Amino acid sequence: MINRSGVKRIVFVCWALLAAYPVMCQETVGKITCVCIDPGHGGKDPGAVGRKLKLYEKDIVLDISLRLGKLIQEQNPGVKVIYTRDKDVFIPLDQRGNIANKNKADLFISVHTNSNENRTAHGIETYVLGLGKSAENLAVAMKENAVIKYEEDYSLKYDGFDPTKPESYILFSLLQNLYLNNSLDFAGFVQHELVAEMKRSNRGVKQELYLVLKAVAMPSVLLEIGFISNEEEERYLNSKANRGKIAEAVARSFKQYKERVERNSRLLSADDTVSPENLQTPELPVAEKKPDSKLFFAVQVASASKRIEQTGTLCSVAPVQELNTGDRYRYYAGEYATFDEAKLKLDEIRKVNPGCFLIAVYEGDVIPMAEARKLEKELK
Repeated sequence: MINRSGVKRIVFVCWALLAAYPVMCQETVGKITCVCIDPGHGGKDPGAVGRKLKLYEKDIVLDISLRLGKLIQEQNPGVKVIYTRDKDVFIPLDQRGNIANKNKADLFISVHTNSNENRTAHGIETYVLGLGKSAENLAVAMKENAVIKYEEDYSLKYDGFDPTKPESYILFSLLQNLYLNNSLDFAGFVQHELVAEMKRSNRGVKQELYLVLKAVAMPSVLLEIGFISNEEEERYLNSKANRGKIAEAVARSFKQYKERVERNSRLLSADDTVSPENLQTPELPVAEKKPDSKLFFAVQVASASKRIEQTGTLCSVAPVQELNTGDRYRYYAGEYATFDEAKLKLDEIRKVNPGCFLIAVYEGDVIPMAEARKLEKELK
């Protein structure tokens, strides 16, 4: 049972992070100067164990993580690399996040191998923080989060969170969109590079509540680099040469992500006339409205920096459409003429997609909801 004081503390922390986020970002806007690499498990926690060769997850991911850190430093002068562990020791999940936060890291990469009772399960998955949409994803998260049971008084330490109970996971929904866009950007790069390099099945970028991601105040991803429970993939991961290739793929992804973030930052700062006043979205003058202009409200169920091919899996209760806003692809259900109609649909879709929310689209662009409500009245 989750105590009420624990819930209050969680909500307070969520709002504290939301309030602190602009300040943290202002310190080094658009610059990637520090990355934290987190080799999963360690010490008394071996992680998953291979079926055939009896490899330990903790050993595989430590080797890959150290290789990755070395490559990032070699390829990106000026970028500091820190590790949550650089040897075989046990580090509690909350301490991993604290290490990243204290060093003001700009990106957090947690490295793991996957495992499944089904020995034929195979492929690569990348996770970002969120509330998952399938029982299978939740099962993976529950398995990774179970590491907290190696910690003393974990129930008190994590405010009553029980990694074995699905209902515990709903408490952290306030955090899931805080760094989601940048997390998805990096996740898209690394998923593509890993699948291409390892020539493994693409199981996609997914959202789930991993405690190790919840604890960090920055964009973050958790990599599941193959199934140690699959004999073929365990043999692949046993090769030092293959581990080197995995590290190279993630390092390429980091470089792509860093270049994107810093390029976008340069584009913003290139205009020295930018001020808080002109950063605000101006009201649309009535005289400039086109006779055939279209305003509609919709329920956004996902967004990504790259096009998602299999949109049928994004929402099981309504058809999903795509909106390209230039730097992102947004996926939404329905086009409703009024806010009230869209709100009814939101309540329905949230039962299966807890992380969805309302957006307003005018002439092909997403606009602030307050502006859309005003425009809705004017267009009647």
